[in-house]
Amino acid sequence: MTRKIVFGVMTVALVAIVAMPSASAACNPPKSAVTFGAAGTAYWLPATAVGTASVQAWQLGAPGTFAGTGCPNTFLFPDGPGFSLNYDLGFCGAGCPGPLNANILAVLAQNRTATGTEFLLATAAENAAAINNYEFAPQGNHTMIPIPKPFVNDSARVGSNVNLHISIPSIAGGCFGPNAASAITGFNVLAASTPRAQASDPGRDASAYSLRSTIPSAGGAPVLLAPITLDCSNTANDQWVVLQIQLENGTVLSNSVGQSIRVNCDPTLANPKTPKVKVAPKEIAN
Repeated sequence: MTRKIVFGVMTVALVAIVAMPSASAACNPPKSAVTFGAAGTAYWLPATAVGTASVQAWQLGAPGTFAGTGCPNTFLFPDGPGFSLNYDLGFCGAGCPGPLNANILAVLAQNRTATGTEFLLATAAENAAAINNYEFAPQGNHTMIPIPKPFVNDSARVGSNVNLHISIPSIAGGCFGPNAASAITGFNVLAASTPRAQASDPGRDASAYSLRSTIPSAGGAPVLLAPITLDCSNTANDQWVVLQIQLENGTVLSNSVGQSIRVNCDPTLANPKTPKVKVAPKEIAN
């Protein structure tokens, strides 16, 4: 896709955006964040294939100063080999990035696929003299990595509960830009209960699951043998377990989740049926 076509796509997207109601207009005059422009062109590339885009943004270390609430996912759009970003901080959101933390904007880009979610977390400091205030193009292309699925080291049934120890590989390889990894503070372990006859999980939207526990992981470091308890009192159902990225100490949460594991709650099994791994998780390389 040529840049001329990209701007054609952008025009259509912006027309749709203008028609939407504003959440709470943020920066005035407006500010923008892009992956193309005077500084060149860069793409945010999927690890597998382009799926459904989702984007969240906030001021690094200070989401109370600016949080991109109510902003449309059309700010991140399919383009060429991957995705391009054209984020309007004046159209939506709460607050506006200020001088705190060197005025660094954090953008969480997510690519939902049929079985999981790929992501990258990119940061850029403001250049007030530039046409686009936050330019990601100088960083070059970035490739997304999967939001990991939890690996089960062991499992045991205790009454109506199933207890697991899970491990999670590092996700630091999905962070780009100044101090990007500092935004990641851990993972939320989410679960959903479905009838045993249901063949697939509830999907990639985090809102389809309930919180089971929170696991610290500063900077997306690997996690070993974290204890998890699942409620298997309804023995006709199974539990689907997924991970959600926790950022800024839980102020920001990824709205998408990774690939699930299925925990069989059948009480006739000595131990629940779960996928297991006996080795320490390795970092996911970008």
